[in-house]
Amino acid sequence: MAEPHDNEVAEAEAETVSRLWERIVPMFSLVEGQLDHTLTRRHGIGLGQLMALGALVDEHPDSVAVGGVARRLGLSSSAASRILAHLERSGWAAKVAWSCDRRTSRVAVTEAGLALWAPASRTLDHELAMVFETLKFDERYAHVVARLCRAGGEPPAR
Repeated sequence: MAEPHDNEVAEAEAETVSRLWERIVPMFSLVEGQLDHTLTRRHGIGLGQLMALGALVDEHPDSVAVGGVARRLGLSSSAASRILAHLERSGWAAKVAWSCDRRTSRVAVTEAGLALWAPASRTLDHELAMVFETLKFDERYAHVVARLCRAGGEPPAR
């Protein structure tokens, strides 16, 4: 029996990965929309803002540069800046003077932001667990969820 050529195996793996990607994109959009709606309704904060708040909470009591939040969330600096400005207007974050370089904008979570983070992050964890539990029985997404869960041992929480 002949062994398959390496490029045939690579092509088969690429096809599998591309099919997985085709399923991940609509699943991500569905989950993102549901989470954003639930978080906004229950806590008055959207998913993107909550993720940025989480970046600030992780650095608490220190501040973080806008670029650090952008890198962590996979956003452009301008998008991260807009989200952080929303957090500031809401009283959940505040600009902090940085003694090393006054030209650099740094942001820190406020007490109000910390108070919001606790219940909102619990809601996020709960909703993600429910979504992954539901999606693993949806024939369109079961394969994707199974692969995601195998990759990390558990559904991603944050």
